[in-house]
Amino acid sequence: MADSSPSEKNFETDITTTCPICFESFKTPRILPCLHTFCHNCLSSYILSTCKNKESPVGFPCPLCRRFVPAPSFSVEVEKWTELIPVNKIIHTLSEKGDKLCDACKRADEEIEASDWCESCSELLCASCVKYHKRSAVSKNHSLIPIVTFNNVSEQNKKIESPYALCQEHNDRVEYLCVEHEELCCTRCAWNKHRKCTQIDGIEEVAENLRKKGKFATLSKEISEYEDTLVKTKSEGEDTIRYIDDTSDEIRKESTELRNKIVNHVDALLEDHLSELAQNVKQNKDNVAEIVAAVSDRHLLMAQYLQTLRDTELTPPSILVQDYLKIRRQFEHVTRSSPSKLRLKLHSHFSEDLTRILQVTKFSDIKTEIKSLPLRGIDLSCATMELICELNGCDGDVTGGCFLENGDIVLANRDSKQLLHYRNYELVQKVTIGMQPRDVVQQTPLFILVSEHHNLKGNVGQFDLNAFKNVEEILKRDNNVYSLALSLGFVYAACSDLILKLDSKGNVVQQYKVDNYTYSVAINNKNEVISSSCATHNVTVMDNSGKKMYLYTHEKLKWPYGLDVNFSGEIFVAGKHSNNIHVLTPTAELLKIYEVESPRCIKLKKTSYMCFVGSKTKTTKVYEFEKYLHR
Repeated sequence: MADSSPSEKNFETDITTTCPICFESFKTPRILPCLHTFCHNCLSSYILSTCKNKESPVGFPCPLCRRFVPAPSFSVEVEKWTELIPVNKIIHTLSEKGDKLCDACKRADEEIEASDWCESCSELLCASCVKYHKRSAVSKNHSLIPIVTFNNVSEQNKKIESPYALCQEHNDRVEYLCVEHEELCCTRCAWNKHRKCTQIDGIEEVAENLRKKGKFATLSKEISEYEDTLVKTKSEGEDTIRYIDDTSDEIRKESTELRNKIVNHVDALLEDHLSELAQNVKQNKDNVAEIVAAVSDRHLLMAQYLQTLRDTELTPPSILVQDYLKIRRQFEHVTRSSPSKLRLKLHSHFSEDLTRILQVTKFSDIKTEIKSLPLRGIDLSCATMELICELNGCDGDVTGGCFLENGDIVLANRDSKQLLHYRNYELVQKVTIGMQPRDVVQQTPLFILVSEHHNLKGNVGQFDLNAFKNVEEILKRDNNVYSLALSLGFVYAACSDLILKLDSKGNVVQQYKVDNYTYSVAINNKNEVISSSCATHNVTVMDNSGKKMYLYTHEKLKWPYGLDVNFSGEIFVAGKHSNNIHVLTPTAELLKIYEVESPRCIKLKKTSYMCFVGSKTKTTKVYEFEKYLHR
């Protein structure tokens, strides 16, 4: 076979020393985990342009192979990521030298093309020098990499990747884990930096303990659950983009049809309207696309984590522990910085405007309703409780109520013996019933259940939502009935010293003995029974058999009259006499206390952080828990 032409040799050299972004010789080449190399400035500009519109970016795709590259650190700004990506030493050397000649031979005034790179010496070597390098006692253990492999990513992987984790400080093989600092150590680190630490375990022992304790499986499960959320959120975002397109098309069609009927007067106004619509659609699609991109990045990152965690049997212990610690830390950061998902609606009053076209000088604005929902919930220990509005017409003695599926609110006003129905926070009807209402829950889209009592006689009635009248009595008792809760088709009713569990026909299928003056009951997503007693000022969590699991008491909780539980299982307790709302974890541990004047009940809207708080003497108020933003 004929020798390669000079142009072919130069082309091979260009592949090695030319940045694939700027097509010039590398300047401070940075190598990604996929082993593609780019100039420092080129990669930095690319990362910034890729991540600038993403919320809390967690990485970026390689410019060449599109493999997702996790952020080198979640504790530094995106602008500094490139500085933490390692320099490709051999490419750096080749770029600076401008040739591929053996460094050892050049010192002897000979020009022989190099075949290998010595990582330990940071020198290029020809085939002869490689042979002597391997024979020398001083350099026999040096790591040699054939230069040709730098044109083949898969070969680079085989040659460059070490089977052992290396100490970041000394670049020596990791032998230990400092349990106190959760830091991987080589022998020198263990004897110097960590000699005063209380527990330093061998890396193989640590890896085996992690396997036995199921740590990898636990982390895999958490990541899988989060990945499922990301997949669902990404799909919802894509559906929202399609919804924007479909809805905007409908608005456009309606607008255009009406324009044709009165075109002489409407043309000028219509152009402004369509321009505004297009701008609004683009802006909202861009917003949703940013969320989808952020979620997609997290999805790719979770997939990488899962792949690493599933291959634990074949992974050396030090790498295994290193990966586990790194993934766990990064996963905690990623879940804390999760992007929000958007709920969006487009509205146009174009048709109404056109019917009054002779009086209109400008079409109404295109409006978008956007709701930002966190993927993994708000950290209620550092959230704020923001007032949305007050519900006029319910001045005191509201003991319960609920949000309906359509967003309406129904309140139970004990003194007036009325049910109050609110739509868009405005009172639309009042209905007086025979007894004093205590609580309301929505049983089906058409029916609500209302607990009521008078003179130690109580019952639970089924009310038709359309007619707002009692159509059937579910339960009759010779004592009072207070708060209600629904779960899996069963109705739970708080009756002071008992909680009754009823089937759909009103039959009592189970009774739970509780402390006196228990006025509230709630059921979480694990079907656990939560109650509060105004006699003991305690909150109790029981399993569905009635066994007590968790107990909460606090010096600042007095007369816990009402409570509710949200979609995450967090418990909200209204301290009537302590003038506060206590927010607890699902295991009844305190997250935060919010000061609220004389709260009598608190009810949460499903799958949101909105609630209303009823009062003995004050107007019922609607609140929303929000992330605290530093200003």
